[in-house]
Amino acid sequence: MDEKMDTQEDGIMKATEELKDMECNDVDAYGDADDLEMGDEARDSLQELNSELWDRLREEKKSQPSMFVSGWEEDETGLEPGDPEKDSEKFLTAAEHGDLATLQTMFGKNSNLLCARDRDFYTPLHRAAYNNQVETVKWLLSVGADPSLRTEDGWTVLHSASCWGAYRIVGLLLQHGVDVNCRSNGDLTPLHLAVNSAADSENQLTTIKYLLDTPGIDMAALNKAGETPLVLARRAPPEVSEVLTRYLKRP
Repeated sequence: MDEKMDTQEDGIMKATEELKDMECNDVDAYGDADDLEMGDEARDSLQELNSELWDRLREEKKSQPSMFVSGWEEDETGLEPGDPEKDSEKFLTAAEHGDLATLQTMFGKNSNLLCARDRDFYTPLHRAAYNNQVETVKWLLSVGADPSLRTEDGWTVLHSASCWGAYRIVGLLLQHGVDVNCRSNGDLTPLHLAVNSAADSENQLTTIKYLLDTPGIDMAALNKAGETPLVLARRAPPEVSEVLTRYLKRP
């Protein structure tokens, strides 16, 4: 009798472990052990379970769901968004939020974090720039962050700042010697993006003026669709087109 109970207990434990490891393991979706895909030994053991034990197994899943996470769920919830505990993700997030204290502490321990990338290849400097974190951008540049690094779409930090109307950061980058005519994979210049920006009107116009005031600005640059910034400006609010037209008429 004792031997039989031990055997049954071993089978139950094995069944439980198999349930935890199954890729689709929603116990509540099954009526009984016959509906579950598992080994014969485990199924036989589950068939011997009375309704009370089967209910307990269901309750175990509800009370300790982390013990029954499938490999697919692990990918979806653990890997896709990025693990916030990883230093690179922490550093990127701190840059985006302007958390200088965290950035400085982490940089002191690992200066390579300046080159951290997210899955779209945005660097800490990109993240700070598009979120208009002026002091963070100043600090990142001061410790050697490279503004010429590109995203998956070939955007430099100046592209990001121009697109989001972060004119103070545009000014900082231009003072830092960044190429005002740098091209993305689609041959977009920062001016193309500024003209087509959805930023606040005042910020957009100021960004455009900063770019136009930079020596060597190419107002005739063509993107891959064959459009100049002025062509794009004709589809923008009237004041955008007026600014570009006025600069074209400069002596």
